[in-house]
Amino acid sequence: MDIIAHTNRGKFYIDNKNENTSKTTLVADWPFFRGEIQVYKKLKFEDLKKGFSWSLKQNFIEEDSSVISTMIAQGKKDGLTLEESILQSDYLPKFLAFNRRTDYEKSGETSSYTKPFKKHFKSLSYQERRVYPIIDNLHDLETLFDVGATLIQLRIKNKSQRDIYHEVEKAVRVAQKYSNSRLIINDYWDAAIKFGAFGVHLGQGDLKTADLYKIEESGVRLGLSTHSFWEVSYALQFSPSYIACGPIYKTRVKEMPWLPQGERNLSYWVNMLPSPVVAIGGINFQNLDSVKKTGVKIISLINGIVGSARPQNAFLLYQKRWEE
Repeated sequence: MDIIAHTNRGKFYIDNKNENTSKTTLVADWPFFRGEIQVYKKLKFEDLKKGFSWSLKQNFIEEDSSVISTMIAQGKKDGLTLEESILQSDYLPKFLAFNRRTDYEKSGETSSYTKPFKKHFKSLSYQERRVYPIIDNLHDLETLFDVGATLIQLRIKNKSQRDIYHEVEKAVRVAQKYSNSRLIINDYWDAAIKFGAFGVHLGQGDLKTADLYKIEESGVRLGLSTHSFWEVSYALQFSPSYIACGPIYKTRVKEMPWLPQGERNLSYWVNMLPSPVVAIGGINFQNLDSVKKTGVKIISLINGIVGSARPQNAFLLYQKRWEE
């Protein structure tokens, strides 16, 4: 074991058990990310160590620094500069599985996907800018489609599965009345398939039980939540229709252990990722112009729209400002 980094939060090291192979196996043991990173080339210990140290100095936490250091070490081996290395999406490791043991998620979670996922979901791409509201009721769904929204996510919590399935069925019927509507269902992928929704959005914890092959075969689009470098790396192996990056800014929607991505990271993901990026978390009229400068096409809003007295008016104002 060659320890690349050891802090009061955990450690990151090279697993030397298969020392003669042509790949490097790295092990991360941090609060939010515990698992292996396999790189199919031999990386130098000193390059990994320097990459990790550089990442920490850029204010990335250890979990992200583990991923970034592998990118820097791969680039060094291929004769690239540090700046060139971290812009190579091919250098992002793709995890087959990892465990999560945090205060946020008391029990560990391990992906059920232990072999490469060989399918690709149809992309969600827009040439023009779009506001992507997240709502929790059919009234807002219909009024927002009425005023021109084309992409909406229905996220219903705190109801029985039977009631949620009934709501999803009715929501799909509402969406079908609008020729340009694209309805995304949060979490309930089987209901999205059954009733013919356009897409489904999953958190990374949902990947433990979701049948992604069945989702892809049905033609339903897939969006995945990410909050960090290591979650983006994990999401990429599934070639989703879009990757939601957030929170961009601090948000009060729910308590999270992740640091805000900020405009710097958002701009980075927009320019580097092969999948379309959706920005989410804390976006409002005060920071809208700054978000626009990152080049992201789609912004997702919750409180900014459904938290207003008239969601349809709020949507129109955001859409107008976003298109300017």
